[in-house]
Amino acid sequence: MQPWHALQLALQNEERAERFFGRLARAATVATVKKAARELEAEEREHVELVKAWLKKVPKPDSDWANDPDPPSYTD
Repeated sequence: MQPWHALQLALQNEERAERFFGRLARAATVATVKKAARELEAEEREHVELVKAWLKKVPKPDSDWANDPDPPSYTD
Protein backbone atom coordinates (compact mmCIF):
# COMPACT_ATOMS: atom_id res chain seq x y z
CA MET A 1 0.00 0.00 0.00
CA GLN A 2 1.24 3.43 -0.91
CA PRO A 3 0.30 6.74 0.79
CA TRP A 4 -2.17 7.44 -2.04
CA HIS A 5 -4.02 4.22 -1.23
CA ALA A 6 -4.18 5.05 2.47
CA LEU A 7 -5.58 8.48 1.66
CA GLN A 8 -8.20 6.92 -0.63
CA LEU A 9 -9.32 4.71 2.26
CA ALA A 10 -9.38 7.70 4.59
CA LEU A 11 -11.44 9.69 2.09
CA GLN A 12 -14.02 6.92 1.74
CA ASN A 13 -14.40 6.67 5.50
CA GLU A 14 -14.62 10.43 6.05
CA GLU A 15 -17.30 10.66 3.35
CA ARG A 16 -19.15 7.76 4.95
CA ALA A 17 -19.02 9.47 8.35
CA GLU A 18 -20.29 12.71 6.82
CA ARG A 19 -23.25 10.88 5.27
CA PHE A 20 -23.96 9.07 8.54
CA PHE A 21 -24.17 12.26 10.57
CA GLY A 22 -26.21 13.94 7.84
CA ARG A 23 -28.75 11.11 7.95
CA LEU A 24 -28.75 11.19 11.73
CA ALA A 25 -29.40 14.93 11.73
CA ARG A 26 -32.32 14.52 9.33
CA ALA A 27 -33.81 11.65 11.33
CA ALA A 28 -33.29 13.08 14.81
CA THR A 29 -36.34 14.29 16.67
CA VAL A 30 -34.46 15.67 19.68
CA ALA A 31 -33.07 19.15 19.08
CA THR A 32 -29.80 18.54 20.93
CA VAL A 33 -29.15 15.36 18.96
CA LYS A 34 -29.97 17.11 15.68
CA LYS A 35 -27.60 19.98 16.58
CA ALA A 36 -24.77 17.64 17.57
CA ALA A 37 -25.21 15.58 14.41
CA ARG A 38 -25.07 18.73 12.23
CA GLU A 39 -21.87 19.81 13.99
CA LEU A 40 -20.31 16.40 13.48
CA GLU A 41 -21.42 16.36 9.85
CA ALA A 42 -19.68 19.71 9.31
CA GLU A 43 -16.54 18.42 11.03
CA GLU A 44 -16.48 15.36 8.80
CA ARG A 45 -16.95 17.62 5.75
CA GLU A 46 -13.81 19.49 6.83
CA HIS A 47 -11.98 16.18 7.06
CA VAL A 48 -13.11 15.27 3.54
CA GLU A 49 -11.70 18.52 2.20
CA LEU A 50 -8.45 18.02 4.13
CA VAL A 51 -7.94 14.53 2.72
CA LYS A 52 -8.74 15.78 -0.80
CA ALA A 53 -6.08 18.48 -0.37
CA TRP A 54 -3.55 15.86 0.75
CA LEU A 55 -4.41 13.71 -2.26
CA LYS A 56 -3.46 16.60 -4.56
CA LYS A 57 0.03 16.53 -3.02
CA VAL A 58 0.59 12.77 -3.17
CA PRO A 59 1.34 11.18 -6.53
CA LYS A 60 -0.85 8.35 -7.68
CA PRO A 61 1.23 5.16 -7.77
CA ASP A 62 2.20 3.57 -11.05
CA SER A 63 -0.06 0.77 -12.21
CA ASP A 64 2.64 -1.78 -11.38
CA TRP A 65 3.19 -0.53 -7.84
CA ALA A 66 2.37 -3.93 -6.31
CA ASN A 67 4.78 -5.95 -8.46
CA ASP A 68 7.34 -7.60 -6.23
CA PRO A 69 10.57 -8.46 -8.09
CA ASP A 70 11.64 -10.63 -5.17
CA PRO A 71 8.51 -12.34 -3.83
CA PRO A 72 8.73 -14.36 -0.64
CA SER A 73 9.16 -18.05 -1.04
CA TYR A 74 8.31 -20.83 1.35
CA THR A 75 9.79 -24.27 1.29
CA ASP A 76 9.06 -27.21 3.49
